[in-house]
Amino acid sequence: MQAQTARPRPRRLEASERRREIIEVSTQLIAERGYRGVSLDNIAEACGITKQGLLHHFRSKAELLVAVLEYRDEVDLAESTRRAPRSLTRAGFREEIRESARRSIARPGIVQLYAVLSAEALDPEHPAHAYFIRRLNWTRELLRQGAVSWHPDPEGFAIELLSFIDGLQLNWLRDPSIDLEARALQYVDRILAEYS
Repeated sequence: MQAQTARPRPRRLEASERRREIIEVSTQLIAERGYRGVSLDNIAEACGITKQGLLHHFRSKAELLVAVLEYRDEVDLAESTRRAPRSLTRAGFREEIRESARRSIARPGIVQLYAVLSAEALDPEHPAHAYFIRRLNWTRELLRQGAVSWHPDPEGFAIELLSFIDGLQLNWLRDPSIDLEARALQYVDRILAEYS
């Protein structure tokens, strides 16, 4: 008869600390396995809590997935701000695109989660619908402001760049042999050369 592995006793954490732990563990598991390869049971087990304990903090997997995407945005913004003041000068803009591509390459599961949820969230009833509207508006405005000093149509540029990057990432998910970083930089270099 095989010995059963004892489940680790849950550590007592404040609610905010437990939520943060669940989000961080979920982010790591999704990055490793893809979001379809991770269940709430997997996440709860990795956190040393029950599924019911997890559902006390997040009412559904969809709600947790939105929290993972918000956490990813928070971490990405912190990394970007730490490297340099938030500025999209021409040189800074190119470097931001490079770093964004590298982050995507390092965590294809998170990119897949973003791509799938963004399509599902076109439905206004989807729990992630408001998140994607907020994120679109925020990134579009950030790019528009950064391009005001050098691009004749900053609003059009922001929409065009976001559309290109989203499309490139989808194709990279389908065919990982596509060099995501190189293709993103080639595109950006063409734009920068056109408006030099």
